[in-house]
Amino acid sequence: MVETIAIASGKGGVGKTSLAVNCAIELSAQKNIVGLLDADFGLANAHIMMDQKVNSSIVDLLDGKSPITDLVHVTPSGVKLIPGGSGVLDIMNIDSKKRWEVIKSVGYLENDLDFLFVDTPAGASDSSIEFAAACDKVIIVLVGEPTSFMDAYAFIKALSIEKNIDSVSIVVNMANDAADALNSYNSFQKIVLKFLSIDLKFVGWLPQSKAISNSIVARKPFVLNKKANSNLALRIADIIKKVKEAGSIKSNSIKFFDN
Repeated sequence: MVETIAIASGKGGVGKTSLAVNCAIELSAQKNIVGLLDADFGLANAHIMMDQKVNSSIVDLLDGKSPITDLVHVTPSGVKLIPGGSGVLDIMNIDSKKRWEVIKSVGYLENDLDFLFVDTPAGASDSSIEFAAACDKVIIVLVGEPTSFMDAYAFIKALSIEKNIDSVSIVVNMANDAADALNSYNSFQKIVLKFLSIDLKFVGWLPQSKAISNSIVARKPFVLNKKANSNLALRIADIIKKVKEAGSIKSNSIKFFDN
């Protein structure tokens, strides 16, 4: 049975796609069969971070030009990437019928994957909410600043009200250290629980790191860089471990691989 994990954020620029890519590659390195769906159909960049030249994307499925079977790119790391679209403004927030088409079309991979990561669009758009709620688990990435807190709260509120999501996991990015990350999480948790009845889980953190920013520029995920700070590998491994241990969410949404 495929375990589906959404990587989401209330705003852009907090490291959502980097986390999705590095987690997918790390799980693949652990002898799992892993897929990565870039569901940001207008501003997709997972393929760029993985240094993959793609000639087709999910846009071709939505336009009726290609079946989903032609869109899977097997990367050198073993991750099966389904790219989103870049610079295609008219599909940045597709309608519900198109979203369901994408969710159902991925079903053909049910017997070929152990995990599917879904890199959702940043923000609380209809597409972001729909794709996140269609997964077994939702990870929200935030940084320790008020605007990130506000946007992440808005996203969780939308998940709770519109999809009856009962729990989400939190990763704090760009923290100074473990104590700083935990302090940011505790502050954010107080805000959320003051207004919403939802279970929050802290599943890990990543530091403010030149190795991470350099890996993005070089288009080489940091988990593949043997010279990178070993602390980053430990952080990713810890996040994956805790996400595996987290229970599946409950929602009223259509699901990936739900026959």
